[in-house]
Parts: sequence; C-alpha cells; structure tokens
Amino acid sequence: MAQRSAAERSPHDGADYYGAGTLVVRGVEVPVHLEIRGYPEPTDGVYRWVGRVDANDVLTAVLGDEQRTACVVRTGDDARPAVVGDRDLWNRYRIMGKSTPPYPLR
Repeated sequence: MAQRSAAERSPHDGADYYGAGTLVVRGVEVPVHLEIRGYPEPTDGVYRWVGRVDANDVLTAVLGDEQRTACVVRTGDDARPAVVGDRDLWNRYRIMGKSTPPYPLR
C-alpha cells in the first residue's frame, strides 16, 4: 500500500471511531459527532477510550456549566457508560470511558 503524503492525510486518521453517535445525558438523547481513540492502560490492564464531541448547541443546553457529567455513548447498536468532561474553546466536549468501547475494536 502506498503511503500518503502529509497533505493527503487527515488529522482523524488515528481515530478508532470517527462518526455519528448519540449521547444520553440526564435522559435526553442528543445526536452528536464523535472522534474517539482507545488504548489498554498497561498499569491496570483496563481499556480506556477518550475523545471529543463536536460542538453541539443541544448538548451545551443540557449540560449547562457542569464540568463532569455521567452519560451513555451510543454508536450504532452498541452503548457504553462514559463521562462528558470539560468544554474547550471551540465548544467541543471531552468524552472519557473505560472498559469495552462503544465501537468495534480493530
């Protein structure tokens, strides 16, 4: 397989999951766009996954100013508990989960 130049690569190439999903926060289902990467933590053996949720006005309204909120992340037919964390300067939220991710492992 030919390697692509830096100009041809996407910054999302390293994502384990990049696409549509749903966050269930406080009983409200919010359609979102996610970018998630996962890794096994060598010190405790737990698989952790982290990423960002694209800016979403509905999610901002549901979360308000809260910094860490329990949620469920759903992608396709799979769902897993997670935490929605802080919001960055571009109104994207950090998402963190552990154990089996809500997407198939490659």
